[in-house]
Amino acid sequence: MYRLVASDMDETFLNQEHKIPQVNIDAIAEMRSKGVLFVPASGRAYHSVLQSCAAIPKELLEGSYVISYNGGCINKISDDTPITSHQLPFDLVKAIYDWAMQFDVGFHIYETTGKVWGSHLQQSEIDYLRGHMPYTDFTDDSLSFLKDVPLAKMLVVKPDGMPYLRHMCDIMPKDLKDQVTYTFSSNRYFEFNPLGVDKGTGLKQLLEILHIDPQDSIACGDAQNDMPMMEVAGVGVCVSNADDDVKADADYVAKASCNDGVLKEVVEQFIN
Repeated sequence: MYRLVASDMDETFLNQEHKIPQVNIDAIAEMRSKGVLFVPASGRAYHSVLQSCAAIPKELLEGSYVISYNGGCINKISDDTPITSHQLPFDLVKAIYDWAMQFDVGFHIYETTGKVWGSHLQQSEIDYLRGHMPYTDFTDDSLSFLKDVPLAKMLVVKPDGMPYLRHMCDIMPKDLKDQVTYTFSSNRYFEFNPLGVDKGTGLKQLLEILHIDPQDSIACGDAQNDMPMMEVAGVGVCVSNADDDVKADADYVAKASCNDGVLKEVVEQFIN
């Protein structure tokens, strides 16, 4: 019997307008009536995830959890204090930033508090984030203003530039690459988390906290950063708009896209 469904947010649970299809909300209601928890799992911060879930009736999320920062934090919903939390050292963030500045890319840097800093962002990225995720611009490339601030993760940004970002990964200095867990998402992000932290470790930690066997869980996603979570779960589901490598790795490729509401299909195929 499945007891928990974890889902990526952007391009999976949310449609391309960053809204929740009503059928997903209806599916969560049906899941909760059967005792199944819905757990949002995102690369974004906890409060950003909650804002995206505002259309879900509170009772359907009561007693559930959020996996944020690609597994970097786990929060019980309505509790701002994380159950688990990981940090990315400032010196490492600075070293990656300085190296990546030679390329035509932008940056996001996330504080553990949820504040997001953005620099050198392309107009299409600014448009993508508008009404979706708040951030604060910065122009101090020394990053000195972040030296004593706990940092959760950072992103290198190139909208619709995945081949460019993968090339950057190929030529990234080994001494930097070996100090982080890196992944890709949303056809625009090259992501850096603390070493050993990903959505898979986040889901595994949450399942241990809740005493749920991984085989009794389902994970849904669309991008490479979702694959570790899909591998931990008993069933890994990807939406029809998922990346090809995610489809190849998934246990089940849904007919539904993020615009259709994939949780309805999950309930029909597995929960019921």
